[in-house]
Amino acid sequence: LPDGIRRGETVGSNAARREPAPEANRHRGDDRNPREHGRSRSPETPLPVGEPVSERTRDGTPIAPTAAIATPSIEHERRVGVGHKVRIGLIGCGGMANAHIRQLLAIPEAEIVAITDPAEAAVQRTLERWPDLRGRVAVCPTYEDLLARDDVDAVQIHSPHTLHFEQAMAALAAGKHVMIEKPMVCRVEHAHQLIERWKRSGKIVLIAYQRHLQKEFRYARRVIQSGGIGKIEYIAALQGQEWLRGTRGTWRQTLELSGGGQINDSGSHLIDIILWVTGERAEEVFAYQERFDTPVDINTAAAIRFRSGALGTLSVIGNAPSWWEDITFYGSEGALYIRQGMGLRHLDAAGKPVDPGDLGENSNPDRNFVDAILGRDEVQAPPECGLAVIELTEAAWRSAKSGRPEKVGS
Repeated sequence: LPDGIRRGETVGSNAARREPAPEANRHRGDDRNPREHGRSRSPETPLPVGEPVSERTRDGTPIAPTAAIATPSIEHERRVGVGHKVRIGLIGCGGMANAHIRQLLAIPEAEIVAITDPAEAAVQRTLERWPDLRGRVAVCPTYEDLLARDDVDAVQIHSPHTLHFEQAMAALAAGKHVMIEKPMVCRVEHAHQLIERWKRSGKIVLIAYQRHLQKEFRYARRVIQSGGIGKIEYIAALQGQEWLRGTRGTWRQTLELSGGGQINDSGSHLIDIILWVTGERAEEVFAYQERFDTPVDINTAAAIRFRSGALGTLSVIGNAPSWWEDITFYGSEGALYIRQGMGLRHLDAAGKPVDPGDLGENSNPDRNFVDAILGRDEVQAPPECGLAVIELTEAAWRSAKSGRPEKVGS
């Protein structure tokens, strides 16, 4: 998982210690030359530079899911029923695919049936790393070939960021359920188009924001949206990563494939989680960015005004010496801290610690994807989350270019 909370840790005490995000390490390992991805895919034009229904508030009112969730179609129910496996095709065999393969292989109801990547070396590395897939999966020359297969019920998209839109739209047109790695897309207009097609499709679409399935963030969301720390007044979010060094020479620093820099990569997780936990939407942002002689943003310093009137700061540092993350939610009646080396801390209005109790277990997007397709769970990170993230990201890019505050979503 790209977020550094180790399995088996106790959250809410000093025992929970964040390590460098595995995603940061995967960036280093996913060292394919950008040209391997092929420029003929018509990538997007780059910019310049729910909670489970059982969870309730303190007064017993159910916390609403993040968004309306598409349910599996009747046609799909005939194909994937009780006792049947969800047959999944993987689009992209880079570093992030390995995390999802590991998790899918641990899900009895999931079966990987096909893979594709324009880089043959990436396909071979995947088959060598995961011998259980050898002789059992179809290797497709293109993602179009994979989508044409009748034995593929659903796809996961792990490709470079600017290819997500084209591939997700094609997957829905082919009648497949879709899980998309972050960011969902790299342009606001594409987010709206994708959401429109998803709503017409009746298919499951899930964004791989794994923090929605992690217990400390679910606790924070439950507390905040039930009024546990009063009205949100300020959000401070900081993320540091050795992204500049770790992604040098890869597609992540190639603007036409990445769509942007660190704020559009690991920073996407940070933006998503502060919006999802609080239910806030950004109204205006004033951002500065530094590229360090690269084509993409490396560091971002942003001041945000939210629609509720709350203020916030977003710091995304791509040239840090190592991974570090620090998120604080300040309310009128308390605060919540999720900080590396400390785990989660909840303070009341008097500054006294609040015991979070048993936070339950972590899950992951792959499990949620399969369960949602089978009708066992709601999608925990639907496309609306991806829209909210790219709205703020795109406004930050505009602000860094214009040198003035920019409206979000305008």
